[in-house]
Amino acid sequence: MRLCAVAAATIVATLAPAETGPAEGDAPATGGASPPASSAYYLALGDSLSAGTQPDGSGRDHPTRQGYVDGVAAHLRKQVPGLRTIKLGGAGTSDSAINGPPVTSKYPGTSQLDQAVRFIKHHRKHIALITVNTGDNDVEGCISTQAIDEECVQRGLDAVARNLSTIGRTLRSKAGKHVPMVGISDYDQFWAYWLKGGKSRSVAQSSAGVIRRLNHTIDSNWKQSGVTSADAASRFHTFDTKPVKLAGHGTVPHAVERICRLTWACSGPPIGFDDHAKPSGYGLIAKAVEAKLLH
Repeated sequence: MRLCAVAAATIVATLAPAETGPAEGDAPATGGASPPASSAYYLALGDSLSAGTQPDGSGRDHPTRQGYVDGVAAHLRKQVPGLRTIKLGGAGTSDSAINGPPVTSKYPGTSQLDQAVRFIKHHRKHIALITVNTGDNDVEGCISTQAIDEECVQRGLDAVARNLSTIGRTLRSKAGKHVPMVGISDYDQFWAYWLKGGKSRSVAQSSAGVIRRLNHTIDSNWKQSGVTSADAASRFHTFDTKPVKLAGHGTVPHAVERICRLTWACSGPPIGFDDHAKPSGYGLIAKAVEAKLLH
């Protein structure tokens, strides 16, 4: 039985037929007023991946409707017609998710978490799913093409452990035990450094260990907070070093080929190193979340 079906059954039992809203479902546009209570809602929190961010032709990043949240929402609407998506994420670290500032001003609140808590308070029986992806930005700045700052990494991991526990426990206590909640682990964009050769190749190899530690921290703290963890790393073959061919680069670890194919991290100018997923990569993250909506 599907977890999302449990939420859907609860909604159907307590609501009039859900009104059909726009696919994005992020009304209201201004003023912070609450959307109609007769809808079912999917709350999405997180960093720029939760906004489906991708670069344009000039290398500037923009939110899109091709992200994993959009894919998950499309999947859920097959079971929950009229489902509305509330995107609260789009940037920041695990700390800013708690302490602000908020990414969007469309909903009242001082941070993503505060906005989510307020929204849940007014729509507690109407939440079909909550997803959160955060933590990558806590350690991302610790890795350069030439070195990994281990002290910086440890500080970031400590922050992730502390903050994910707060986020998870807060959302679970406010939403109740039956609402499906899925946190998302990370892929390793730094495998793209392999293509630079020299010392960057060693950094790329070592970065996998950092991401393994990050994902362990993410997964363990979500579990302790009653949040299911979706494994994006395996979908990107993050820890797979078997040799494969990459056009224009010869033989590379499989993790390199995947990160180049599924993200913008291996792009030339004007985009350059951009760790956001391509539509195909976002699709795989959506599949990882959807897999956790099954018993």
